[in-house]
Amino acid sequence: MRRLPAVIALFVVMAVAGFMSPSAWAQNREKAWEINPYAGYMWFSEVEGEQAFNDTWSLGFRFGYNWTKHHEVEFGFYGASTDNGEGLDLSIDLLGGQVNYIYNFFLQRRGRVVGFATIGAGLVNVSSFGFVSDPEVVGDSVDPSYNAGLGIRFFGGERAGFRFDIRRVLFTDSGVSVGYNEAAVGMTIVLGGA
Repeated sequence: MRRLPAVIALFVVMAVAGFMSPSAWAQNREKAWEINPYAGYMWFSEVEGEQAFNDTWSLGFRFGYNWTKHHEVEFGFYGASTDNGEGLDLSIDLLGGQVNYIYNFFLQRRGRVVGFATIGAGLVNVSSFGFVSDPEVVGDSVDPSYNAGLGIRFFGGERAGFRFDIRRVLFTDSGVSVGYNEAAVGMTIVLGGA
């Protein structure tokens, strides 16, 4: 996790470089692909008075296709590592994938600032390992997840911009409902388009 500040600094430098570009501003384009590497932070909710997982950092990658300027489908992959929040000596890795529908709405006349709402579903692999007396809490499970969120893009150069979004994600692990909020910051890179 020591590399995370360096990754965030890289995203900031890339975003500033995109905004300072003298070329035309980018925007959502019909029939365009969008790439979004990001770093995020997950806040886990309490379940029945206890927090199942400790809050942690995440890294991910999303790519989407704008079939119109307003409608987009997006695929995402993410990973995070945390500890059990119930006082057990467990390490937990989360690896997940999501498919989301995004509706874009334009907040600025030339399309430099684009807000969006998203909703989707996916799968999350929860891997727990450690030395505990109950072997039932150690192992892997793959669970369906559901998410919804809002975000905003600030387009800079001809093909790049800055993206921020926040999502609420829900899934069930070993019969226990788990939820977390994730705030993510990253680059958005537009390829192709009409």
